[in-house]
Formats: sequence, structure tokens, C-alpha cells
Amino acid sequence: MKKILLFGITIMGILIGCEKEPINEDNCYSGSNDPPRNSEKVTISQGLWGDVWYWKGDFMPGNSFGEICQVERKILVYELTTRNDVEQVDYSAFYSSINTTLVASIDSDQNGFFQIELEPGMYSLFIEEGENYYSNSFNEDGIFPFKIEEGQITEVRFDITHEATY
Repeated sequence: MKKILLFGITIMGILIGCEKEPINEDNCYSGSNDPPRNSEKVTISQGLWGDVWYWKGDFMPGNSFGEICQVERKILVYELTTRNDVEQVDYSAFYSSINTTLVASIDSDQNGFFQIELEPGMYSLFIEEGENYYSNSFNEDGIFPFKIEEGQITEVRFDITHEATY
């Protein structure tokens, strides 16, 4: 019974975060073909660049019924953020509030590309997804942690996977 309740709460949390139209069909690729990276667009000398990909459909082994789309989203860089610093929506990768300082924000372009100049330090990465914040990566350092070093460019790929099955 607990597992069914937990599953229901997780699905409810996912549905709460799915209010924004996710896909520009021109920039979608079949699950067996990853979209191209946008490294040729990088013009900064220190900071973060990356691509935002929206995964939807079935990516189970042996299947290729999913799509990976390059999407526009608002990218949010916060001070390094832990699970103690957020209000999580049920047991999902969605958050209703982030209680650390917003350092920078920018919108990715229609090909999912973004770049942000940042000072050296440790940060966390989120995107706006509907009414909530989304970040599905974490480790012992925090939620989607990344490091900027003096004179270096850090690269990330932000995968939005709440509509994908693996």
C-alpha cells in the first residue's frame, strides 16, 4: 500500500510541474539519435555553457519510441544548493522554492544552447518548468552541482526527463 501511495504522489508531483509546452518539433530527434551539441556557439572565456534536452517517450532497452528535443527554457544558477535548501514537490525532481541566492539566469535558445559568464565557485543549476523549478541531478555536494574555475569554461547537458521511461 505504501508503494502505491508513493507512486501516486510521485506522479502527482510530475503532473504539477508539466504545465509548459515542452517541445519545438523542428528540433526533435528519435531516441536512437542524440541532438547535436552547440559547442561552436560558445563565446565566453569563463563560466558555464550547455544544452537543454527534453526527453519524452519510451527509452527502454531495445526500444526507440522516444524523442529528444532541444528546447528553450529559463536557466537558473544558484549558490550551491542542497536538499535542505529547497522545498521539494513530493518525491520528484521538482521544487516549489529554492532558499539560496540566485546568481544568474538566462534563456536557452531554440536549439537548447545557453552560456553564462560566472565567477569561480561552486553552483547549482535549475530550470523553470511550469510553476516549479526542475533539477534531476544531485550528489553529496548538492543539487546539480558544478564548479567554475578561473579562466575555465564548464560544459553541461541538462536533460529534462520527467516524461521519459527507462
